Amino acid sequence: MFNNRTVPEELVYRVLSECPLFDGLTKSELKTVHNITHIRDYSADEKIFSEGTIGLCFYIVAKGSVEVISETTIDGTVKPKVLRIYKEGGFFSEAHLFSETNHTVSCVAKEVSRLIIFTKPDFEDLIKIKPKIGNKVLLKFLEFMSMELEILYKENKELLRKIPQSSVF
Repeated sequence: MFNNRTVPEELVYRVLSECPLFDGLTKSELKTVHNITHIRDYSADEKIFSEGTIGLCFYIVAKGSVEVISETTIDGTVKPKVLRIYKEGGFFSEAHLFSETNHTVSCVAKEVSRLIIFTKPDFEDLIKIKPKIGNKVLLKFLEFMSMELEILYKENKELLRKIPQSSVF
């Protein structure tokens, strides 16, 4: 499933060092993080994960781009809607490092893409074996997720303003 042997290490280090979640890590700490990564190449239109499947991985786009899609069924027909596109350096599915919940969306490679993948078990091992590095990364994840939550609050507030008050329960 994963193929780390044919991927230039420089690519992985560059992508990790440019990812804000690993900001502040030393080269040695980045090497430790690199050691728990997996690499996978996807063909254009290949599904990375499907809505409803268990999520146990976090992804960073090293090359190419991916689409996050909501698959809504209307009148018996699946109508995919692109919610977000992630390009090189983009990351997604971070919540699945902390919980074993099902994906609420699907993800598809928009073009030939290479993803850096962290699995939940490997991430948990990093925290146990290298707690100093694990704590640094956890704090960055917490900072990022807090900012994302604030963005969602603002978006929801804006959506509520657009809904007629008689429609709000």
